[in-house]
Amino acid sequence: RAKAQPDNPELGVIAARRARVWDRGAGHCVFLPIRYADDFVVLVSGTQEDALAEKSALADHLRETTGLELSPEKTKVTAMTGGFEFLGFHVTMRWDKRYGYGPRVEIPKAKAANLRRNVKQLTKRNTVLVNLGAKLRELNPILRGWANYYRYCAYAGRVFTSLDWYVGDRMWRWLRMKRPKAGMRDIRDAFLPSRVRPTRRVWQEGPVEQYMLAWTPVCRYRLAWMGKPDFATSSGEPDAQRKAHVRFGKRRRETSR
Repeated sequence: RAKAQPDNPELGVIAARRARVWDRGAGHCVFLPIRYADDFVVLVSGTQEDALAEKSALADHLRETTGLELSPEKTKVTAMTGGFEFLGFHVTMRWDKRYGYGPRVEIPKAKAANLRRNVKQLTKRNTVLVNLGAKLRELNPILRGWANYYRYCAYAGRVFTSLDWYVGDRMWRWLRMKRPKAGMRDIRDAFLPSRVRPTRRVWQEGPVEQYMLAWTPVCRYRLAWMGKPDFATSSGEPDAQRKAHVRFGKRRRETSR
């Protein structure tokens, strides 16, 4: 098999990529690890037996070098068509009649259900002692953060639209519980045209209005954005040495000027 042993240690990442290409062309099993903090995934281009063997070897290596054990509940071997969850995203392969199988990052149904559950907990009968503006200030940061985290997923707009409907319905029920003697027209006085998009009505009080997830810009994650950030690179990795060398070189040139 190809060995990633370049003469220049700064080119370790490039050498590893070329070694995987060579192994794939030779018909060997190829492994691609992806790590973020203490969570990682190993993509295997081979059979299920190859994946199980790699899992066993990795478990032995972690046990001998760090004393850590793989969690049986969180560790599993699955086909890409079945998908897996990583960092709160559902990664899978979907069939397209035009292009065949392709990778797709989706919003897990459980995460959307958790958001609905949180919104329901925050709009129960025991929370009606605050005014509408305070309740919207409590909900908006949760909705804004959730939308920005999942905005790059496939079909995120559809999920956002369904969640907006649910949040609006919960706010209607919350106001009915807060003002049981008020009529529908009195409650609808708080359902006004948005300052952001006047053609759409949202719940608002004073300067505060409901944050709409569907108005969050949505786009596919681009491969050009996938450079490794500095905080995800340890000092012992070849790529980290290259980055440190480049930054040091820039400082030297600036100083010499």
